[in-house]
Amino acid sequence: MHYFQHIMKPLVYVEIDATVQEALDELNREKEQNIFIRRDGNLIGYLRSFELLAVPQNDRHHKTLDQLNYRYKLLKIQNRTSVLDFFKMVGEEVILIEDQNQQLMGYITREDFLIEIMRQGDAYMEWIRTILCSVPFGLFVVDREGHLLNWNDEAIIMTKLDETGIKQMRVQDLFDQSYFNRVMASGEALLNQIIVNDRMSILADFSPVRSDDGEIEGLIIIVQDLPVIEQMAMELGNVKDLNKDLRAILSTIYDEILVVNAKGELIRYSDNLLTDFWELNPKEMIGQNLVELEKKGLFKPSVTRLVIEKKRKVSVIQESRSGRRVLAVGNPVFDENGNLDRIVIASRDITETYQLKNELREIKKLSQQYKQELDTLRGKVSRETQMIYASEKMFRVVRDVEKVAKVSSTVLLIGESGVGKEVVARAIHEMGQRSDKPFVKVNCGAIPENLLESELFGYEKGAFTGADPQGKQGFFQQADKGILFLDEISELPFNLQVKLLRVLQEREIIPVGGTRVIPVDVQIVAATNRDLDALVEKGEFREDLYYRLNVIPIHIPPLRERIEDIALLAYHFLQKFNAKYERAVQISQDALDVLEVYPWPGNVRELQNVIERLVVTSDEEQVSAVQITRLLHWKKAHTRAKPLITNILPLKDAMDAVEEQLILMAMERYKTTTMAARILGVSQSTISRKYQRIQERLHATSD
Repeated sequence: MHYFQHIMKPLVYVEIDATVQEALDELNREKEQNIFIRRDGNLIGYLRSFELLAVPQNDRHHKTLDQLNYRYKLLKIQNRTSVLDFFKMVGEEVILIEDQNQQLMGYITREDFLIEIMRQGDAYMEWIRTILCSVPFGLFVVDREGHLLNWNDEAIIMTKLDETGIKQMRVQDLFDQSYFNRVMASGEALLNQIIVNDRMSILADFSPVRSDDGEIEGLIIIVQDLPVIEQMAMELGNVKDLNKDLRAILSTIYDEILVVNAKGELIRYSDNLLTDFWELNPKEMIGQNLVELEKKGLFKPSVTRLVIEKKRKVSVIQESRSGRRVLAVGNPVFDENGNLDRIVIASRDITETYQLKNELREIKKLSQQYKQELDTLRGKVSRETQMIYASEKMFRVVRDVEKVAKVSSTVLLIGESGVGKEVVARAIHEMGQRSDKPFVKVNCGAIPENLLESELFGYEKGAFTGADPQGKQGFFQQADKGILFLDEISELPFNLQVKLLRVLQEREIIPVGGTRVIPVDVQIVAATNRDLDALVEKGEFREDLYYRLNVIPIHIPPLRERIEDIALLAYHFLQKFNAKYERAVQISQDALDVLEVYPWPGNVRELQNVIERLVVTSDEEQVSAVQITRLLHWKKAHTRAKPLITNILPLKDAMDAVEEQLILMAMERYKTTTMAARILGVSQSTISRKYQRIQERLHATSD
């Protein structure tokens, strides 16, 4: 190549973000025809001056080179390359020349090389002709008058000429004269001209040949067989279709797909490029070395580097300096010789997934902490779920239960039959420090008097006829360390009250028939539905035992005094019995209204029985007020009171006054004319008519 070093031209550089006008100014300053484009100092392509001049003048100052279709195919050869080897590359328009250190020295154009070959004289012509004949396309050399100076065999074949007559031909004998005239006039190459006539079908390039002083001395005409070009075009079309299909497939894939060469340079990416991760403009991505980006700190680690190093599939979690995280899977692609050719990388943004995972981990920790806390409190609150309430009175009861559960004092539960005294007793046990110890219930009124003592305190073997030969532990021993619930304590026989008092005072028992003293640690919770004060006055209950039991009294109000709890309890029992009997019975609002006005003499136990009866016997899924009313004992619930007469008045006036009072009282308590009529024992229409008359009279009086 040193033979032609004097025709080598210098490289004129601009950056890719330079404007068209800046590139033209640089060419004018250096008197050159080709401008070479760099990105971050790396050569990526070039543009011809006529391509820059094709941009309208109004756009040249703001349109940048990355918006143009610059030529990116650049062939590099060593300075010492032989003429023969170089000539084989004559198909390239621009060839870069490197020194022995692979540093760029300059470039040579195809036209300059061919002109120089012709100037070398006859010494080179024979082997040059041999070289020309080996070139796979046709080549004509034309002087400034249009005479054909030289050609190769391919040119004759493609143009179907006779070699004997071609020596006397001029360019207009082969091609349209306009091609020659246009190139000679403009000095610019005329490329990709399709020429079809009776003799040939070719694709021709007309390129000017210039002297050292820039004068046009002739043309180089390169021709290629059009059928071959068409076949190549068809193949190129198929490749484009495949490329289109590939892009369509890649665009539908959720993951980002990157294709990297063996050096780590990005050559293709899918539409789903994770721009937030790369922090680069997509236009700047092509040609970037992903390993170098890792070194610059844009992200870590590089899956490209790991695949290059390990020559196998690699999966890593990459993190950008902005905190984005992606799961990257790199798959190597090898050529037929087993060398790494490509790397296909599939990446998915898992930043939010990673954050959710961390949040889930924290939630699990909190959940485990809460679980441990719940486990420690389970014994204290498990029974609380059975205490269904919304009323203020029951709220005060539960508050007292929570306080009592923290100590081991004796508790006396006072309330009517059926109000839920056992539920409260169990709540004291479950919420207290003795929750893991026994809870023993004794109904003092259900055990025969002659057996009650042995059941409470136990007995030794042989204590009496029919006794267990091994003896038996009493309820006090069974409840040791726990709670003994003495229900219906008022029914305890008088003689046993003395012994119970001793146990409460001394915390020890003596089994029946025995002499040994057994210490016991038992918290006593007693319950009664009777007035113990009255029983003490009558002498039916020991006063000292009463005061010993009445350490912490808790009064449980009857259901009629806590109407707010009725609906909640009804739904609770309804759910319970629906599940038990596999039913789906529901209660209408009118039916709930009836439940709330009923006085419930049997309290919660009666309500539970009524709901169970409804679930079992109801033929309809929706229970109405009429069905509820039939199940309630209104006559028992209704307390008859004699009217109080304080003055003599006509009998009819007295009857009207009593009737008005009863109707107003019934409507105030039961709200609906239907319920008022049922309680007063008349028809609904009668109550409706008379109540309307009473309201009209009261309204007229107030006016």
